[in-house]
Amino acid sequence: MGLYDRDYYREPDDQMSFSLSGQSATMLLVYANVAVFLVDWLLQLDLANYLGVHSDTISKPWLWYQYLTYGFLHAISGRMAGWHIAMNMFMLWMFGRFVEDRYGKAEFLKIYLISVVLCGIGWNLVAMSISSNPNSVMVGASGAVSTVLALFICLYPKMTVYLGFLIPVPAWVVGVLILVSNLFGTDQDVAYSAHLTGIAFGLAYFFSGISLSRFIPSKVALPKWTLRSRPKLRVHTEEDDFNPYNDSDEEAERILEKVNQSGMESLSESERRKLEAYSRRMRQKLS
Repeated sequence: MGLYDRDYYREPDDQMSFSLSGQSATMLLVYANVAVFLVDWLLQLDLANYLGVHSDTISKPWLWYQYLTYGFLHAISGRMAGWHIAMNMFMLWMFGRFVEDRYGKAEFLKIYLISVVLCGIGWNLVAMSISSNPNSVMVGASGAVSTVLALFICLYPKMTVYLGFLIPVPAWVVGVLILVSNLFGTDQDVAYSAHLTGIAFGLAYFFSGISLSRFIPSKVALPKWTLRSRPKLRVHTEEDDFNPYNDSDEEAERILEKVNQSGMESLSESERRKLEAYSRRMRQKLS
């Protein structure tokens, strides 16, 4: 398979797609949210009482797990029931695919989960300072989805999206409208502070150029206790490190898979040179 045949290398079109295809991390999050919602709704477990962020969660360290669990819960009663999760998951599916394509699956998942935690803390701090109701609870993925949307707009500000599914506008216009609506919103059932925290985190991540994979490993090496025969030894030379055409096809496949999993930031300088050389060879074949 050539470099340009891969989905995660292709540049996006200048218009939003309504294709049902999606990357695994985005869809995994959608499936997890929908599964939790269905169990909570069908069994009427009212999980928000146990797993949602409460206005006093920040003062109870033993409940800090709620800063993560609330992000997978949605309203199962009231006027927001059903609509709450439907809109969040639609936006996550629609925009998360593009952001994940750019940053890779592992990095995207880290961005999302860290955003869930930060948005929960942000809402809690505001709720403590202005809420008179000690029993107020916040659930929903909208804070993390706001981070995803902010990153999408920063990455593709001129891409056409459909406002209200009807009016084509550049993505940056949607960003301005969402920011204004959250700054001046008055609906007491909407966690504006969580949305704004998510937007702020998305902007900070984009403009800082940071890579979470540098600080949070994607995989943890575990000791292997099974007995295996020793692999055959291979003589390693300096030429292996600097020859970009060495094992070009197999090596390129490995590097492309690494990009798919962890993004371009995870590549070493040697791997970048090999990928560039492979790209040039593919272009020469196509020309």
